[in-house]
Amino acid sequence: MRKHFFERIPVCLYILLWCSNTPLFGQDDSIKTVLLNDVMITAEQKQTSQQLVQFFRYNQGATLEDILSRLPEMSLIRRSSYGMEPTIRNYSAGQVNVMVGGMRLHGACTDKMDPATIYIEPINLENIQLQTGTQGSLKGSALGGTIDMKIAEPVYYDDNRVHGTIQTGYQSVSNGFYGAGILQGSHGRWAYRTSGTFRMSDNYTDGDGKEVAFSQFNKVNATLAARYRLTDYSFVQADVIADDGWDIGYPALPMDVGMAKARIASVSYQEHDPSKIRQHNEMKLYYNKVRHSMDDTKRPDVPIHMDMPGLSETAGFYATTDLKFSPGNSLLLRADASTTFLTASMTMYPEDEPPMYMLTWPDNRRNQGGISAQWQWQADTMKTLKVQARLDAVQSMLTTQEAKDHVSVTGGNTNNRFDLLKNLGVQYVRKFRNNRWLQASAGFAERMPTASELYGFYLYNAFDNYDYIGATDLKNEQSLQAEIGAGSTRKKFKWQAAVYYHYMFDYILGEVNPDYSAMTIGANGVKVYTNSGNAWKAGGEASLQWQMAPLFAVVSTVRYTYAQHDTGDALPFISPFKNITSFRYAAKRFSVQAEYEAAAAQNHISTIAGERITSGYFLTHFRTGYVFPWGKNLMNLQAGIENIFDATYREHLDWGNLYRPGRNIYLQIQVGF
Repeated sequence: MRKHFFERIPVCLYILLWCSNTPLFGQDDSIKTVLLNDVMITAEQKQTSQQLVQFFRYNQGATLEDILSRLPEMSLIRRSSYGMEPTIRNYSAGQVNVMVGGMRLHGACTDKMDPATIYIEPINLENIQLQTGTQGSLKGSALGGTIDMKIAEPVYYDDNRVHGTIQTGYQSVSNGFYGAGILQGSHGRWAYRTSGTFRMSDNYTDGDGKEVAFSQFNKVNATLAARYRLTDYSFVQADVIADDGWDIGYPALPMDVGMAKARIASVSYQEHDPSKIRQHNEMKLYYNKVRHSMDDTKRPDVPIHMDMPGLSETAGFYATTDLKFSPGNSLLLRADASTTFLTASMTMYPEDEPPMYMLTWPDNRRNQGGISAQWQWQADTMKTLKVQARLDAVQSMLTTQEAKDHVSVTGGNTNNRFDLLKNLGVQYVRKFRNNRWLQASAGFAERMPTASELYGFYLYNAFDNYDYIGATDLKNEQSLQAEIGAGSTRKKFKWQAAVYYHYMFDYILGEVNPDYSAMTIGANGVKVYTNSGNAWKAGGEASLQWQMAPLFAVVSTVRYTYAQHDTGDALPFISPFKNITSFRYAAKRFSVQAEYEAAAAQNHISTIAGERITSGYFLTHFRTGYVFPWGKNLMNLQAGIENIFDATYREHLDWGNLYRPGRNIYLQIQVGF
């Protein structure tokens, strides 16, 4: 049952009084947020992509998922309002690297309810580094690329004052509140930064006015960073992140989440001296632990009550150095290693019978060590060549006899597994007059099967209604990739576009095995992960930024992907053509923005994965903001209406045939000091 609007006002005021942030407002009345400073992709795409994120994060209440979903390279798999899974060019899970400040972090849920992105708030971040395809292999072997969420760092100030901001907001569609803030300052060689975020949301209503049950969530997130400056060019820093979620509904799944907790800690050393050949050096030690527990106690008519806890622990390090031999010749080197332990179990409590227990992720560990290099040669101001290579040694093992017993039941190999992963990419960029550019790249990528694909034991998939079993003899997925891009970065008119083609070998997919019986009540049967053959993927993205007049701008992004197995069946979870276009008028203190979002129908669906045809949709949004003095500080007031016409729609990557939120009116306030 929803809480009344006025019941939450005291909570909002409490957050406003006790949370804080960094200076968001400068003396020129412009907003200087620290939520997300930029996105880094590759070569000439970097500047344009930074500006796209800067544009989309103008909405101060936007979540990390809101921003990611608007980038032309990215889509989100949605099982709930909370914890959407990021994809790069429709690659997901083990096909992409999702990192936090260069650190590996693995979710603790077998049902992918907790991708690494849910444990990070936008207020924690300095930037998001997004690299597609083989260009993302510098930090890890993957087919689709890398998303690295770089944590915001403390800033040294000339004064000894504490700087900060506080903000809060309300969403009508879910009766949701959030509050956030940052405090930071410096004294002598020390600098610190601390932030906090609180979110709570009831069930949302869709475009038909129906309440979507079990779509609520609650969470708190806190960070602390401290930096000590050793010299003018070097410092050490310690970071801690704590994130706790509870009572999180997943309407597309048969279970909710009672608890999701993450603890992330690191110590790093950085040195940056432009006068040396080794211009930048960085080393980091880190540890993170994620605990997750699924919960069905609030679901009606549960056949058998179950407890499903999961645990993930990762420790690792990385070291990088950037060598600049001459103005046009540089080499970036990276070495990293990590160890990840995973376990998950299920205890069923049938009526009048003893409890039944089994491991769904039999206790397993993955040890990884990798080296990578990126050489960049600039022949002249118009031509640049970049070569990137990575080699990973990976050991996968079952760590207990109980785990080995589970895997041996299905005939799996319980011996340790060793793999050598190879990634190679080449990119050439050619500039022309009037700030135009053309780039071409090609590469080879390889990735390991995930723990679920190797060792999963009767993992229920609500999307196709099958139980899944892992296969320890899976081959690594491989991909040959090619891409061509072009763009222009003139002062008032910027655009970029890219088309790509990927051919994948030993594509991993679940296939029905009639020799096994389903364990989940009502499931269609059992699928076993297998190398199903080869597949291919082709698509493109484009973005445009046009400053039509001094105070009026247009921003538009489009994306499209087509993917098919060699058998002729479509690959699952491929989003259709989508376009987002925004028109913004922004004066010194006042801004107004109209936006539309449109997606085509998806008729090319995977029958093997149980996909359904998805209809197209068209949405309109309206946003406005005003900055005004408030004592010696400035206050930023924002309001808007999303899905103005209360459209009933769903995106193709949404699970459960559930409709997305209907009309949403929001109000947000931000104060800097």
